[in-house]
Amino acid sequence: MSMDNIKSAERTIQISDDVLRQVAAISAKDVIDVAGLAEETPVRIINLGGAISVEIRILVKSGSRAAAAAQRVQRKVKQSIQDMTGVTAVHVHVEISGMMED
Repeated sequence: MSMDNIKSAERTIQISDDVLRQVAAISAKDVIDVAGLAEETPVRIINLGGAISVEIRILVKSGSRAAAAAQRVQRKVKQSIQDMTGVTAVHVHVEISGMMED
């Protein structure tokens, strides 16, 4: 399990990839058009040395616009990771894995 280091004037805080994955998953599920996450490897964190890249696989609700849902997920995940952990997500790649009924 890798850790991202966040340095401040007083200390260094380590945030695990597991925590970052959980923040991304919770944030994505909070988007209105998201029915859930893909069952297999739904969230992947790639450490870029001080920043991260996120790959997330979602299921959208039937009747939703997939492209609009993906854009909302990108914004929500990026902002939530920054707000909750202080880690910068420079890329958030969203893959639509399927559609589900509400």
